[in-house]
Amino acid sequence: MFVEEEIVELQKLQDAFCKVGHVYSVLVDTTLQTITKFSGGVEAERYIDDLMDLDAKRSFLSQFSDVDGENVIAYVTAAKYLMVRGVALRDGNSRLKGVWIIYAIDMDKLTEDDMAPGFMECINEAQLDATVGLVENVAAQLYRENMDKTRLLDQLEMSHLNEVHNASRLQKSEVMTEILKEMEAEDSFAKIAEQILESAGMYLEVSECALLKVEADDDHVDMLCEWSDTEEHGWIRDFGVKTKADFPFMTGRPYTISGDTMIPENFADYFKENALAAGIYLPITLGDKLAMYIMFQMCGKARKWTVDELTFANDVKRVIQMTLTKHVTKNSLASSYNALEQILEHIGCAVSVYDLDKHCVLYSNENYEGLRITEQDRIELVDDLMHPERDSEGGHEFYAKQSEKWLEISFSYINWVDGRKVCLATIYDLTRTKQYQKEIEKRAGEDYLTGLYNRLRCEEDLEKMIHATVRSVDESALLYIDLDDFDHINDAIGHQNGDLLLKSVAEALNHIEGVAGHCYRIGGDEFVVLVSNRNFGRLENIIDNIKNVFAKPWYLGGKDYYCTMSMGVVIMPKDGVTVDTLMQRADIALHWAKNQGKNRVEYYNSNQASNTSERLDLERAMRSAVEDGCKEFEVYYQPLMDITNDGERCCGAEALLRWNSKSLGMVMPDKFIPLAEYLGLINEIGSHVLHEAAARCKYWNDFGHPEYKVNVNLSVVQLVQTDIVDVVRKTLEETNIKPSNLTLEVTESLAVNDMDKMQQVLGEIKALGVHVALDDFGTGYSSLNHIRSMPIDVIKIDKCFVGDIGEDSFADAFVTSVSQLADALDLNVVVEGVELEEQKEVLDEMNVDMLQGFFFDKPLTQEEFESKYLI
Repeated sequence: MFVEEEIVELQKLQDAFCKVGHVYSVLVDTTLQTITKFSGGVEAERYIDDLMDLDAKRSFLSQFSDVDGENVIAYVTAAKYLMVRGVALRDGNSRLKGVWIIYAIDMDKLTEDDMAPGFMECINEAQLDATVGLVENVAAQLYRENMDKTRLLDQLEMSHLNEVHNASRLQKSEVMTEILKEMEAEDSFAKIAEQILESAGMYLEVSECALLKVEADDDHVDMLCEWSDTEEHGWIRDFGVKTKADFPFMTGRPYTISGDTMIPENFADYFKENALAAGIYLPITLGDKLAMYIMFQMCGKARKWTVDELTFANDVKRVIQMTLTKHVTKNSLASSYNALEQILEHIGCAVSVYDLDKHCVLYSNENYEGLRITEQDRIELVDDLMHPERDSEGGHEFYAKQSEKWLEISFSYINWVDGRKVCLATIYDLTRTKQYQKEIEKRAGEDYLTGLYNRLRCEEDLEKMIHATVRSVDESALLYIDLDDFDHINDAIGHQNGDLLLKSVAEALNHIEGVAGHCYRIGGDEFVVLVSNRNFGRLENIIDNIKNVFAKPWYLGGKDYYCTMSMGVVIMPKDGVTVDTLMQRADIALHWAKNQGKNRVEYYNSNQASNTSERLDLERAMRSAVEDGCKEFEVYYQPLMDITNDGERCCGAEALLRWNSKSLGMVMPDKFIPLAEYLGLINEIGSHVLHEAAARCKYWNDFGHPEYKVNVNLSVVQLVQTDIVDVVRKTLEETNIKPSNLTLEVTESLAVNDMDKMQQVLGEIKALGVHVALDDFGTGYSSLNHIRSMPIDVIKIDKCFVGDIGEDSFADAFVTSVSQLADALDLNVVVEGVELEEQKEVLDEMNVDMLQGFFFDKPLTQEEFESKYLI
């Protein structure tokens, strides 16, 4: 990755900025191998190594993204006076080549006990930031130089060529270079394509590669050109009259078929008829119409295509497509100022373009002119855009003081239509987002519907109450309340009246003496009341008052309805002294009350769980199913719908687990997953689901839907296992799925419960190329900081925000705010639980990426999903 001459120059630069800035530094590659020697002396290196061990350095390095991530990252060590910064050094394709780790001793944080040795120089944080800024500029300059060297390769998205070292990939680089040269030739398209196929076929070592052309009648097919390794494998002389029906892959979609690929009957017949063992078939379009297919075929021996080979084949396809486009039209729309102006006028945000040399505005669209800011604010905005010290791409926020507006500015340097270098600035109004963020942060501890505290606040207050109880040697209690048959009320009189009931229950509970301020809504129709040691003497009276609340009818929709409740009670410290234990045992007592006929109160005792025959039957059947290889556990698929373009289209599915038990019949996840976690069987079941879903998605990708992705949920038990990263890595290797087509979902509550641990585990999973989604976002644990600090790619907004979307201002504000913030962080947003046309229409205008819910489809079996969406 680094040549000797380059290392020498980097060492000189490093030594210079270390000497000037009184800092210490070393350049390492992505595996923590040193590129340059440590600047600062042997004693200083030993001293810093004692303060920051190898594991800490690995953790720090893992925070840098391989492509287009942050370029400057700070790291906090156990020694508070050791300041650590990292500056990314990237190649011309934005891939991470190395990181300059910069150390400095903070003179402001040194105490008498922490005095640094005499040979260590000390500075303050401002001095360090100045030096880091210098290094960042140096890295940016090196990046721009690398970009110039790899400009043509970047146009084809072939950044992987810059990372390879072994002989095979060097050969690949040389072949692609020859192919690119052919692209610029002035010969006929057929002649150029024939030369490209020859180079590609010899490199891939296939039997035959050819370019099939769809005739004007859109039915007949002709072979435009071909290359084959032997005369026997050639088709062109005997091609004859063919139609699209003769080729099962002529659907407009790409197909990748290896020797071990499951293939449909029509493909099997085609392969048998032509003595084929493997093939790659890629469509080439002109405009929106299928024009050609490029095919790479193997005769005789089986072939399993590697990721590098598939990437190479797609790159060849793109070269041919670009060559075809070049020969069809000589006047690109991109070179037309009028066309570019039309694009910028409809881009959806304010845009300003200014000349870097003359410091004048070349172009501003209507949205820019329409920014609602004062003339003075506009003058300051223009001055900010033309700041002479800005020499690297990026973005920042701008506050228009007189107008009290927040604007987000992103800028990049491009070549204008006349060739001059300009700065393109895009500007978004963040004012409403800022206001929404404040409101969301304020209400992070509240339940959105009832105004009670939520689960997060409940667990925090319960932790405090446990400590107070243990210290005082008194007793306190937790009351776990669940409404009986609440679903029937929802079904009978509608969700709006169901919500009204929940609000009425919350208000009634919060008015009971000894309950006010200690009542929480922790789930759909679940409430918790904490009775502190100060009120414990009135426990029976509080329980009686709660029972009296439910003894009266509730006035809903113009009529009286009765709704009872069941309650589980745990006493601390007798029944436990941890949050998890108390919540679990209160839940057991609650379910015991339900099983005894509902509308009753049960105190926890150790015999309740073990005496439940249903639980024993469930446990016995589950152990048997796991021992039998998890064959009874079936994976259903609920489609994910992409709405970023006009209309909606399926872009993959969420894998949902069902248990079709031989002895118990169909068992739903909410009934058996908690038990599987409790029994320690969830790892085998989870691994089974992960493998099945990934293998099925690979099948979809190979047969016409390379864009399809699959989402798989991970439970808390799976994530805390030490081998979870190895399990994911093994799944990728066994199924050969493209890692970015696999998304692992973790619930928001799980993610924030142990933030440091989750950041580490999920960071390692992301390093494999797998995407991570934060599920159930907004259900009570919400903090916008979590979105930024967690290594995630997708935010899934919980369905609880969808019910009143378009009618409830907070629900609208929440979805809008999260979507805008996700845009700024380059994350995708999925909204779950869409059931009505009205909900979809509102969400269409909220800049979300994907929708999921019964409006589009219920969870489907594998066969149902493929018959409907794999066409």
